[in-house]
Amino acid sequence: MALLWAPLAVALELRLDPTGLDATQQAQARALVAQVQARLPATWQADPRRLPLRFDPALPAGVVGHHRAGQLWLAPSVLGQPPDAAGRDPAQAALIHEIAHALDRDGGRWSSERAFRRLAGWDRLGSHNAYTLRSPDRYEHHSPAESFAVNLEWFLLDPRYACRRPLLARWFSERFGPPPAQPACAAAQPWLAASVGQGQMQVEWIDPARVYAVDYLLADSGGPPMSRFGHSMLRLVICAEGRPLGERCRMDLAEHRVLSFRAFVDDVQVSSWRGLTGGYPSRLFLLPLTSVIDEYNRVELRDLRAWPLALDRQQIADLLASAAGLHWRYDGAYSFIGNNCAVETGRLLDTAFDPAGGSHYRNTFPKGVLRQLLADGLAAPQAFDDPAAATAQGRLFVSARQEYRLLLARLHAAGQVPALPLERWLDAPARMRGAIPAEPTLEQAAAWLVLEQAALRRRQLRALQALRPQLADSPALAGAVAGWLGWLQRLDAPGRLPVTGYGLPQAQELAQAPLAELLAQGPAHWQQLQQQAEAALPAAQREQLQHGRQRVAQLSHQVRALAAAGAR
Repeated sequence: MALLWAPLAVALELRLDPTGLDATQQAQARALVAQVQARLPATWQADPRRLPLRFDPALPAGVVGHHRAGQLWLAPSVLGQPPDAAGRDPAQAALIHEIAHALDRDGGRWSSERAFRRLAGWDRLGSHNAYTLRSPDRYEHHSPAESFAVNLEWFLLDPRYACRRPLLARWFSERFGPPPAQPACAAAQPWLAASVGQGQMQVEWIDPARVYAVDYLLADSGGPPMSRFGHSMLRLVICAEGRPLGERCRMDLAEHRVLSFRAFVDDVQVSSWRGLTGGYPSRLFLLPLTSVIDEYNRVELRDLRAWPLALDRQQIADLLASAAGLHWRYDGAYSFIGNNCAVETGRLLDTAFDPAGGSHYRNTFPKGVLRQLLADGLAAPQAFDDPAAATAQGRLFVSARQEYRLLLARLHAAGQVPALPLERWLDAPARMRGAIPAEPTLEQAAAWLVLEQAALRRRQLRALQALRPQLADSPALAGAVAGWLGWLQRLDAPGRLPVTGYGLPQAQELAQAPLAELLAQGPAHWQQLQQQAEAALPAAQREQLQHGRQRVAQLSHQVRALAAAGAR
């Protein structure tokens, strides 16, 4: 039977063999060749090769295409299929996929480029790809070659690909030219963000145009064993709405956000062994800076230090795009040694600033990442020997330890509290912390209030950490824990949320009712857990919590009354 040729005005030839196709299928195949030919990158259209195309009904079930020895094979059943959910023609996708394999394996080797492999998630230990969430086609996780072919399909056929996978879209455009259609994408990127309230999560949009700077943020060592080397984070200095980019944005602390790689602990307590062996999922969290300050300064009593990074506007945009993509696609395993906050932060910096490079910023220790940033001049040495100046410049957030000690010393000098070290006083029963005076000065009442709030917070956290032994004896508590952990597990990765689409979610997808309903359940689950946890505590612990709340309420009333009297 004679071969049918598609009309070609370019050098690359797709030779169609119509063997086994009826008249309708032959017409569909010719139209397919013409449509795909027109969509191919210009550099490929100018390629002088000839690629025979045949249709084979004997391809294995579920396989719609195959490339072997320079020949393209498609299943006849792919012809005439309706568009998929994204509006793509399945036959065009299959043919583009196999052409990609043919040209990639025969000289192109694009799937072997370090930049592509890193952007597509293939730069981690071994051959495992942890960028598995919100994928348009799970087959892209089979190998770098399949990842290249799948992503090329979507790059050429989905007009929204650049909005969903912006860095990969830019890589394809730089190699092969822009796709046939490029609609405008939203400037802001979506995040699943923690809010200030317990159990509150929300979708938050970050516009790179409002990000004045990025700081390398380091929490001093301290606390549990997994924190002995400190914790590395990135601080986004976001300007208040309407404020022009500038140093004044550093004072807009309520707007600032922190990118923090952490183990997602879907349990009522942290297991050191699970952390060492990678038993916890690794996630990139977006947190309010104010919450991070509260966590480290006022609860864990650790300093936070910031090193501003010397980034231009394009580098800031690339870092945010890389981080947002990872936030929605990444499903890794956290380990305190091999894949911890420092390793993950360094990998993010490598991907954003030099995807074709090596493991430049990747280091096991937070201070190791900092040393490389300093050596490159990306961060400048900072002096912290003048805490007041560093604090005023927004480079240092001092642990509340010294503040608490000073307040405690003042109250001790007034004869109101016993002479105890700070931590012992905070953790002591209410009767050992001293009697609140009936008529304190405003300064004394304020000092008492700050210290009693800190003592109550520490006691509440320790009560939650001691839940596990109580579960067997309290069905109500076990049910509350199950409800809380069940809700948490549905949020264990942003990419598993009930949101359609792939890559970065689009605004209309995030507005869907199932997501809003899920996020709204958090505060109720948390409140129930708190109530049942306290009810399950031994009577002595429960009594101490009640005393702590009563003291805070009493002091709050005194401070308000004294402040009002002074104002009059």
